[in-house]
Amino acid sequence: MNNNKYLTLKGRNKDTWYIQVRVPKHLHKVAQRTFIKQSTKTSDIVVARQQRDEVIAQLKSFEERAAQGEFKILSDNYLRLDKEKLLLIQEQVTDRLRDEFPWYGHPEQGNLPDPSDEDLIEADALSYAITGKMPDKYKLTLTQAMAQNWKYTKYSDKTKSAHKKAVDRFNKFLNTKDINVESIERYHALEFKLFLEDKTSLANGTISRHFTDLGVIWNYARGVERYSYENPFAKHGIKVTEDRVKYKSWHIDDLRKVIEIMKQDTDKLMVYLAWYTGSRLGECLSVRPEDIYQDKDSDIWVVSIKPDDDERKYINKLDKSAKNEYARRIVPVHDALMEPLMKFKQSNYGWYRNSANGYSNAFGRAKRLIKDPVNLDILSDDVRKRKQYSFHSIRHNVATNFQRAKVEESISARLVGHSTVGATMTYGYYSEGVEFEEALEAVNKLPVL
Repeated sequence: MNNNKYLTLKGRNKDTWYIQVRVPKHLHKVAQRTFIKQSTKTSDIVVARQQRDEVIAQLKSFEERAAQGEFKILSDNYLRLDKEKLLLIQEQVTDRLRDEFPWYGHPEQGNLPDPSDEDLIEADALSYAITGKMPDKYKLTLTQAMAQNWKYTKYSDKTKSAHKKAVDRFNKFLNTKDINVESIERYHALEFKLFLEDKTSLANGTISRHFTDLGVIWNYARGVERYSYENPFAKHGIKVTEDRVKYKSWHIDDLRKVIEIMKQDTDKLMVYLAWYTGSRLGECLSVRPEDIYQDKDSDIWVVSIKPDDDERKYINKLDKSAKNEYARRIVPVHDALMEPLMKFKQSNYGWYRNSANGYSNAFGRAKRLIKDPVNLDILSDDVRKRKQYSFHSIRHNVATNFQRAKVEESISARLVGHSTVGATMTYGYYSEGVEFEEALEAVNKLPVL
């Protein structure tokens, strides 16, 4: 697998790695350049990758700044300057506007065009920095408030994703592109709550989380724009069940029946992949044909799996070099997984369904059709009991099967991607003496499905 994206060997002796990244067009103003090209000053690929990942992280921060809008970016820059300097810059900007639009504001302007909002944005930012009065047209939108809050508070990728989902759903419900935070009233939130409860299949826990996230964003905007009224997203009395679903391990015969019912090969492969690697549904879906390859040193076939947000957050704490979007864990391919996995690789077609929800629903449909299950809770009238046997339950099977096979916890945790204290999760490598041969031996101790 090639992990040298954006890296090129250059120099007189082709012994120095260079980073070359094209800056997306919409980030040119924020980054103040169209292309990033710099020497890592090293021939060490590990060090070069670390520097490359820092550049990618910088581009990500530019994305967040761009979401704030040009007015906010300019205002932030101007607020760092003293008033004397600001007045000097304001005079220069005003002179440029007068040169381009000498008729602007004159009684005899007639049909001559006014400066556009884009022409006036720098003058408006200067005026705000000098007077402290925010023009109405620049008041924070919900998306801008979210992005600015991210700038000043450290959130995990999973939390940011939850914020964005809540904002997107709220704006979609209001049928607006991006509502001004100051315009949000209590009745908007009340109607949104009723809509989510009556018109969607979202659990109360998810609805409650949306309101918490929207409340956090609203509180940030209040601190910036000084609203005097109460947070419209607070105190809605959304009841959340305290006890969480406790997943149970599948009986292997029941899981075999589920697979027999499935018609699509990739539906079955998704189950096999989870059974032999312990991967979560989203992690299974991350596997591409090119992620199945033969290790050059050991000749062992392996599959590269991208960890989900929770796992990535954990490994970042243990291994700072893994803090990048390319971190993936490498798992040797179980003997029984080789045939379906190679068929998937050679077809080069990819997954039949394009989302984790699609596979979750397909799995659920097949589960409901099995006859005479060993685990009777599968057919229980209690929805919570039925949820105890789900796709995610397969992960519990793998952990249990490794334990029964007496595989060392440090090895099984690394293979499955468990956040187990003491397991050094160096993705892409098997450090501390755990080589592919030993890892394959552990994987092949898993029972054949």
